[in-house]
Amino acid sequence: MLNIAIAEDQTLFRKGIISLLNSFNNTTVCIEAENGEDMLNQLSVSSSPIHVALIDINMPHMNGIELMKNIRKLYPAVKNIILTIHEEEKYIHKLIEEGANAYLVKNADPSEVEKAIHTVVTHDYYFNEKIIGVMHNHMQKKKNKNLRQPDIEITSREKDVLQLICKELTSQEISKKLFITESTVNGHRNNLLLKIGCRNTAGLVLYALKNEIVDIG
Repeated sequence: MLNIAIAEDQTLFRKGIISLLNSFNNTTVCIEAENGEDMLNQLSVSSSPIHVALIDINMPHMNGIELMKNIRKLYPAVKNIILTIHEEEKYIHKLIEEGANAYLVKNADPSEVEKAIHTVVTHDYYFNEKIIGVMHNHMQKKKNKNLRQPDIEITSREKDVLQLICKELTSQEISKKLFITESTVNGHRNNLLLKIGCRNTAGLVLYALKNEIVDIG
């Protein structure tokens, strides 16, 4: 069973999404918060481990970005899904760089919300076609401005692992495909996170796409 926390200041929408989340297979809402401070307070006393946090961006007292930063620091095992009305490229790219595991607009289809929840738990990130399109656009704009990522030395094996991460393979699946141990896969993943300076797997995918290491479109 996946335990969900939601932070949303609009009561009607919050109640509606909670009803929807509780109707999904193997998911239950354990924390219902009206702002970032409220969620952090509830997380600190929760008797149930939270697997996924659904977070609105614009909230009083503590907005979604600050809340996500605090969750990443205090509860690193929690996966963060941004759920917002904003579809602008600047919001999407910034929040992925800040460590969001997924980014969904509030008019997303319920089936996509369910898919995103389960995917971030198993693969650490979920990108739909909209997000991938934003990444391509952002990459193209940087090229047009002649901006480059700093040169980072990535070994051939790290590149192999990164390509398979981008194809949503788990560590176990990657280990079988490359004939290496699962701990070796995780070691390569951690090395990539350190080298590139990413916060999570979503950041690795963003880096890979920017630098044309892999095309997940």
